[in-house]
Order: sequence, then C-alpha cells, then structure tokens
Amino acid sequence: MYEGHSRRFAVEAVSATKNTSGDDLAVLASDLDQLSLESKPRLWTVGWDTFVTIVNNADKPQTVETSATKGVDSDLPPDAYNAVGGLDKQISQIRDLIEIPLTRPELFRHFGLKPPRGILLYGPPGTGKTHLARAIAASTNSSVIVINGPELSSAYHGETESKIRDVFADARTRSPCIVVLDEVDALCPRREEGPGGEVEKRVVAQLLTIMDGMEDGSKDGPEERVVVVATTNRPNAIDPALRRPGRFDREIEIGVPDAEARAAILNVLLAKTPHTMSPTDIRTVASRAHGYVGADLSAVVREAGTSAIRRWLASQPDAAPPKLTFDDLSSALTSIRPSALRSVFLDTATVRYADIGGQAATIQKLRECVEWPIRRPEAFARLGVKAPKGVLLYGPPGCSKTMLVRALATESGVNFVAVKGPELLNKYLGESERAVREIFRKARAAAPSIIFFDEVDALGTSRSGSDSGAHEGVLTSLLNEIDGVEELVGVTVVAATNRPDVLDSALMRPGRLDRQVYVGPPDQAGREEILRIRTKKMSVEPGLDITQVALMTDGYSGAELAALCQEAAMLTMRENFEADHVPHQAFMTATKVVKKQLTPEVLQRYERFQESTV
Repeated sequence: MYEGHSRRFAVEAVSATKNTSGDDLAVLASDLDQLSLESKPRLWTVGWDTFVTIVNNADKPQTVETSATKGVDSDLPPDAYNAVGGLDKQISQIRDLIEIPLTRPELFRHFGLKPPRGILLYGPPGTGKTHLARAIAASTNSSVIVINGPELSSAYHGETESKIRDVFADARTRSPCIVVLDEVDALCPRREEGPGGEVEKRVVAQLLTIMDGMEDGSKDGPEERVVVVATTNRPNAIDPALRRPGRFDREIEIGVPDAEARAAILNVLLAKTPHTMSPTDIRTVASRAHGYVGADLSAVVREAGTSAIRRWLASQPDAAPPKLTFDDLSSALTSIRPSALRSVFLDTATVRYADIGGQAATIQKLRECVEWPIRRPEAFARLGVKAPKGVLLYGPPGCSKTMLVRALATESGVNFVAVKGPELLNKYLGESERAVREIFRKARAAAPSIIFFDEVDALGTSRSGSDSGAHEGVLTSLLNEIDGVEELVGVTVVAATNRPDVLDSALMRPGRLDRQVYVGPPDQAGREEILRIRTKKMSVEPGLDITQVALMTDGYSGAELAALCQEAAMLTMRENFEADHVPHQAFMTATKVVKKQLTPEVLQRYERFQESTV
C-alpha cells in the first residue's frame, strides 16, 4: 500500500555507488558501460534508503484487480488487435471512436467536439466481445478496469450504487482509462419490464447519472479521459435510456463470423500451436465451419490438440513431438457443434446420396435449392436473382422423403435443424409461436443452415378448414418467418408431408416453399438401383437376378423394398440358420409376403395435386 492505494513497483534503474555530487545520470551511465554478459550476476537490495518515484498514470498503464474484476489478458501482444481475428471492420470503427479521443484528445478540442463516452458491443455468446474490449484497452496504452456486471450486485441497500461510484472515481484518477462493463444487461436491465425491483432501477439511474457527469476536463480541473465499453448478448434487455448518444454513442454488432473471418480466427488460434497445415487447409476447415463463433473454433482447436496428444502418447516413446494435422482439425469439427445449435442438435445417421436409389431428379432439385446458393453465390449475384427460400417434398409414405433430407444435411455440410411438426405445439397461449421464432432465430445465427419440418401438415393446415383456429397462430408465425418483414438470409426451409392437399396455399406460394417436389414410388430402373444398394450389404446368392425381383415388385415404395430384403433374410434363417447366403427363391417368396400399400387411388390423389400446382 502506498498513499492509500495498491501499487506495483518495478526497478527502472540501479546505481552501484552513492553519488554525493547529485549527478545521478553520470553515475548510472558509467555503471551501464561496465555491464557485460560475462560479468557475474549481482543481487541488489531495496531498503529504506531507496528513492521511490511515482510515475504519472499517463505514462504507464495500470490494470485494476479487484474482486469484481476479470483482469486483462496477459498474453495480448503489443499490437493487441493482432490477437483478435475476423473483426477487422469492427476494429476500424473502434479506432475512430476510442483510440483518437484517448490518444489525441486535442483534435476533438480543436473542433469543439465532445468525444464519445461509451460504446456497446453486442452479439451472440462466444463471438469475442470481451476479448475485443480488453484488446481496446491494451492497444490504447490506457488503464483498464474490467467489471463483471453481476459481481457488483449486493443485497444491502445502496451498496451496489456505491460500488459503481467507486469504480468510476477510481477510473478518473487513472485517466486515460477504459471501464469495461461485461454482461451489462445483468447490471442495467429494463426498468419497466421483468421482476426487477427498486434496486435495479436505482442502479440504472446511478449509471445514467455517472455517464452524464463524465466531462472532458475544464479550465480549473484536470482532463478526465474515461470511456465505457459495455458488452452483452441481450441488447434489448438493457434499459433504453442507456442506448442513446451521450451515453453509449455507438452500438457495434459482433456477429457470427463468415468463412474469411473464421480463417482469420483459426490463424490466430494456431499461431502458437505447432501444426502441419497449409493456408489452403485452414481455409478449407473454415469453409466447413458454418455458424461457428470464436469460442467454438477455440474448442475445435483444443479438441484437435487433445487428439494429437493421444496419438503421440500411443506411438513410440522416441517419436517426434506431436503436431496438429488437417485430419485432427477435421475430426474435431464434427464433434464440436456450433453453440447456437447445441440445444437443437440431433445426432442423425450419416446418409449419402449414393445410399438412395431411384431419386436422381429429386436429388438434383435439392442441390439446386441448397448447395448452389452456398457454393456459387457469385452466379446468383451476377444474374440478379435470389436463392430459393424453401422446398416442399410431398409424396406417399415410405418414398425416401426423410432420407433425402438426411442425405442433404450430410452432403451439403451446412448446419441442420430438424423439427418434427407436432413437437412445436404447446397448450399454453403463445408458446407454440415462440418456439417457431426461436427455431428461426437459432438458424439465422448459425447460417447457412437448413430447417427441416417433418410432417409439416401438423403446423401448416389450411386456415379455411373447420378447425382452422387451432393452429392459426403457429402458421402465421411460420409464414412471417419464412417471408415476412425480416428477410430470411442464409436459411433454407425444407418441409416434408404426405398430405399436401391440406396445406395452406400461402405456405406454398413463390417466396416461401418455392419448389414443390413430388417424391413418388420408383420406376423399374429405380427399383433395381434400390435393390442393388440394399443387397450390397447382404450375403446373397451369386448371380441374383435383380431385374426379375424388380419386375415382381411393381408399385413398391423404397421402404417396402427394404422390408422385402429384410423378409427374404428372415425366411432364409427360418429354414437354415447355417445358410451362407440369401437365395433367389427367398426374394421371390418375400414378394408374396410383403404386400404393396400404395393403391392406384392413393397415387391418383397425388397426381391430381401435382396437376393443380403446375
């Protein structure tokens, strides 16, 4: 403690002899000339006779460490912005707003302008808001006080307000200083909403008063250069009085990074990690990490490093030190999901287009709607057209609609959100609509992404029917989210149903579910392809006549053909458990056991609907 404050002392200069003439600089210079690498190390003792000089705060930045302080990253380099990847646009704005007022305040005084008092950094969790705020403080060579909002809260009357006043009083003595309010929504919630009481209202009023009272110095007093940097992932939860010029002068969004920004983040994360990846490999990983934020990519690198360490420990003891490889990072990418989708992520089976037979035309249409806008966006921009918003897959049950969407999720590599229609329905008023909005909010945050509505007829029933009022609010929310006032960017909606005739016409107009694709039973060539795919994993009789089996199964759906192969294997085991393969006769017998359920009347109903949409 010194003069009532905690001080950190560092030895700047040492003089070996006591100088009586007062020429300390001459003695110090003589001592320095005598120093060499070969000289023996010396120990210097700091005693009561030591002269202590308090350096001006403006010359040496100080970091305040209290119980309510997170502290500043000690590993930030001199150019601290180099440790922040993918935020070049935001950093450029921040330099204009903060660095110039703190480092060159005379320029603002020259034009008679008031410098900004604060900025608000908002965005999803894990995008680097707090890290950027600390880099701002390090780059401006300013003092910094990092406050975690909830840690200032106290149960005692008036103590929270007192802590806030103490923080800003301390910041003024350390001018120039940056006060970082992390999770500011916990400290200053909206006063007119929620269960908050009088304490929250007084805290908001106290902060408003302090920020209004922050001056840039006067003729009689010293200059006070204090800037507030607040971070939150819930900007609408902050009191509106804070979100105006003069308090938080600028709100800067720290959003989900794109592919180029993700590559920059990976370069920063891998800067101190031994690896064997080329810049092309890093860009390849970044292009596959759709919807990943900085925290997710950090977890991916950590998981990849753990995998490399395990591989090294399992190798020979004299093996070379482990290095991160492209395969390590690729496998880690599949195990770490984007934080925005973890609550709705479903671990679905890996399905490829090659696993689906007889649906080549449908697969091509799905690729046009989903893969083309992602892989060739310049073609859409050049021709001046927008990517399709959605696709409706309709057809009889068992014709591979859901399997096609699984293959689409696997092959396209984009984030995938699967929603079963009935699971969104809730008996409480407004909860179903809120669930629809939440699904689309998460999909936007993790764009590019696919939202798959299975059995969409449970949500999109026509409003002209007798029970139209049951789910009308859910349908309205769905229509607004797909094509409403807020544009749906980077999200493709894929819906599947076997009852297309009951869907509301507004759902199937261009701009919502643009493409209606009929997924019907396979033809002769399609059935042969399905049977080849299914029997490839089976032990069947050599020379099995797949063409004859396909002729005997005219009108079968893909699910019924899979059941046919299953039944043939069961019949073989029933006769002989020691059989080496499934004979041709077993398939022929199975055609008499597995009956087709797609009657001509059912197919005619889909044909009539198909004609009505043309």
